[in-house]
Order: sequence, then structure tokens, then C-alpha cells
Amino acid sequence: MEEFYTSYYAAIEHSQAHHTFCERVFGRDFGQHGFANLEQLELILHITGLAANHRVLDLGCGNGMIAEYLSDRTGAHITGLDYIPQAIHHAQRRTASKAQRLAFRVGDINQLDLPANAFDLMLSIDSIYFSNDYIATLRNFQTALRPSGQMVFLYSYGCEPWVPKETFPAAMLVPDQTPLAQALQASHLPFQTWDLTDQDYRLAQRRKTVLMELQPYFEAEGLQSIYENRLGDAEGISQAIEEGLHVRYLYHSQLRN
Repeated sequence: MEEFYTSYYAAIEHSQAHHTFCERVFGRDFGQHGFANLEQLELILHITGLAANHRVLDLGCGNGMIAEYLSDRTGAHITGLDYIPQAIHHAQRRTASKAQRLAFRVGDINQLDLPANAFDLMLSIDSIYFSNDYIATLRNFQTALRPSGQMVFLYSYGCEPWVPKETFPAAMLVPDQTPLAQALQASHLPFQTWDLTDQDYRLAQRRKTVLMELQPYFEAEGLQSIYENRLGDAEGISQAIEEGLHVRYLYHSQLRN
């Protein structure tokens, strides 16, 4: 997986085809390999009330373009953490003039070493999946948050292509039964959810349409593998949602004083 993401971030850094794809599908190019669009980021801003006096950890920040956007919008100080050194290098180089409110460092979600009471918001955009132990990760988040701190997760859950549909636990698709929800409950963390599944389906359909239109441009750049990866992902999500086997939620949890 690390090799894939290293090559992915190297490939898209100067790709006009991928830049156009992200702008047309998500509303802006954030170097997305995930599924967050501008509408979902605006929802995060609305729910959290993110402001200039807040300190944020963006876990799994990739090349930092979402963190940069949120900081530019609000003035918040955001630290981005990702386990791909090349992605962090890109983020540091691109945001060098904004170092007073943006910092990026290499780190692993399964080996977090976070300062206590340091952050107002822990942000996980399609990254909690990389945790081997959700409860342990949430415990680290709680330690790193200040009193009344917040956690936000953009999170998808569904039947993976290699899992037989008849064995998939469909009862876990409801918002309070997903693996993340169960970990939040086990950690005694209250939460609210927003259902983004319909939007996720529309975005998957949009991804397929735009990708097929841009296929010659990906091929001309020698990025057929990126094209096929993105198309396969969109097709898989579309089919899973149609079969009632995939959901997407925003989870928000706020610590009690």
C-alpha cells in the first residue's frame, strides 16, 4: 500500500488530466484519492465552527491540499500527518510561505505519538481505515484533544469486492452499527452522524463519466494505471450502493468537559 501511494502522489503532482478530473468531480483539485468534495468540506466547517484560534490535526493528510484549504478558509493552525514521506515533502514545499499556520510531518496512525491537550479538532478524512485498532486510535485522539475538543470522520463502509455478499454483515451498515460507531460507543464517545450515501453515489457516477471522457488524456500522460484505479473504484462503489451494500457517513464527536 505504501508503494502504491508513493507512486500515486508522484504521478498526480504534475498531471493535468488528474487535476481536471478532480476539479470537475469534486469542485476543486485536492489531489484526492479519497472521496471528499467541496460540499463535504463545507459541512465539516459548519459543524465544527473551525476558526483561527483552533489547532487541528489532519490525520492521513496526503499531500496536504485539504488541510491547506481549510486553513486558508479559517486561519486555523493545522498539522497534517501522513505515512507517505513524498506526500509530506510535497505539502511542506508547497506551503512553505504559510508555515505559521501549517505544519506537516511523517507519521503512522498505528504508532501515534501525540502531545497531550494539544488540539481542538482531530480530523480524519477517509483515513481511519488504516488503523489496526480503532479503539486504540480513538484513545490517542482523546489524549491529544483539549477539553471539549472535537473529532470528525468522513467514513465509508461496505462490502469489499473480495467478500461474498451473503456473508457480509449488512446490519452493520446503519450509522450506529458500523465498525467506527462501535469503536466510538466502546470508547464512551457520544456522536452524531450525517448520511452522505446518496451524495457518494452521485459522485461515483460523476467520476465514471468524467474519467471516460478524460481517458485519452490520462493515456497520453502515461497514467493509464491511475485511470483504471479511479474507474474501478467508482464502478465498485456505484454497484455496492445500488445493491444496498455501501454507506458513507460523517461522524462528529465532542468531548465532555
